[in-house]
Amino acid sequence: AISLSLLGKKVVIVGLDIRKPGLNKVFQLSNKERGITQYLSNPETDLMELVQSSDVNKNLFILPGGTVPPNPTELLARNGLDRAIETLKKNFDYVILDTAPIGMVTDTLLIGRVADLSVYVCRADYTHKAEYTLINELSFEKKLPNLCTVINGVDLKKRKYGYYYGYGKYGKHYGYGKRYGYGYGYGQDTKR
Repeated sequence: AISLSLLGKKVVIVGLDIRKPGLNKVFQLSNKERGITQYLSNPETDLMELVQSSDVNKNLFILPGGTVPPNPTELLARNGLDRAIETLKKNFDYVILDTAPIGMVTDTLLIGRVADLSVYVCRADYTHKAEYTLINELSFEKKLPNLCTVINGVDLKKRKYGYYYGYGKYGKHYGYGKRYGYGYGYGQDTKR
């Protein structure tokens, strides 16, 4: 979301992990009561008044989760969510939905109906291998639209094979510098 906003795109992040909202903490927002749950509980609420600007840059906006409701699954199943996303799509270039981890609750599968693309974020050396099986099942059964996977938190220093791409390493191991070659390990000295 931040990368898109830095490219000049108007972006809103919607906190749809409404059982355990976390965007207020991440973006240091003070008003924890106002958010998407207020709109979902009362569709007469002006959705755009709940959207907050961020301190990151002028193009990034946040629609936090709001007050934790007693009936989160019911709220997300209503067509108010569909209307909210349509309104946001008219006002922003990108609408990014931050959801609960899949497999924990059914909420994310309910939210999938309003998404154009689903991104499953995994952390290297942390996400359990069984979760990758779940990703394959979700993709095969088409339970989430256009399912993609992002693996973050990769420690390139721990990787011993494969191509050696990465910021700060370019020129040292790929293409330029004293060890010219096409991949990690190509042309390496045996002594280190």
